[in-house]
Amino acid sequence: MKELLIGLNTISAYGLCGAAGFLLGTGYLFFITRVKDGDFDDLFYTYVWAALGAVVGAKVLYVLLALPDIVRIVGSGETDWRPYLGSMVSGGFVFYGGLLGAVCAVKTASRYFSLDYVKTLSLLTPAMPLAHALGRVGCALVGCCYGKETGLCIGISYANSMYAPNGVRLFPVQAMEAIADLVIFGALVYMLLKKADDHERAGIFEKYLVMYACARFLLEFLRGDLARGHLGALSTSQWISVIILLSIGIRSGLKRNGWGCCKSR
Repeated sequence: MKELLIGLNTISAYGLCGAAGFLLGTGYLFFITRVKDGDFDDLFYTYVWAALGAVVGAKVLYVLLALPDIVRIVGSGETDWRPYLGSMVSGGFVFYGGLLGAVCAVKTASRYFSLDYVKTLSLLTPAMPLAHALGRVGCALVGCCYGKETGLCIGISYANSMYAPNGVRLFPVQAMEAIADLVIFGALVYMLLKKADDHERAGIFEKYLVMYACARFLLEFLRGDLARGHLGALSTSQWISVIILLSIGIRSGLKRNGWGCCKSR
């Protein structure tokens, strides 16, 4: 695909994909509560909380990463800094911030609705990569989170993107991440269907984190945008991925050696 023409308004195109992802996630919840023991209404209400938490968390982390630029622009005395701050509010999200926000919202909703947090999070987990996959399709449509310049035939170029360089063939990293999310979604659903009880399903979210962190770490090398922030040779998302993998690895090692979360020696 040599050229991707953006015929939709950039905000509505991304919003349309986000809404489609939410609806697909709802369809998954309907399916999983029919084949596994679960109440659709309770799970759906928690899903709505998770979606709102994801939006807030993703925006907060985006703003935090952009703080140095915000301080520089406001402090420079430029008269046109307000449009920049307006664009910060209207667009820009960081997935890992959204993931943290969603988990916090699930925790809060579980307490509010008197639900089992581990069971609820386990059943909701596959909806996260499913909705995220559609979100990445939205990224591909508007040109944000774009890939590096490439000479490969699978490269895409934009005609009037507000984010990606126009007229340059770019690696379709957004589409690659969408595919990775769909593969993760399928793997998680398969694992959920195989698990017989809540105890066996308790590690589903952790497995999701491992699979996504690995995929995200590798895909970040194909990204061409600089808005996501860097620290040394790695991007912010790569550092978060490394921290997630190390944390889960250390926790698993402690469990294998008989160290429970509340044990001490």
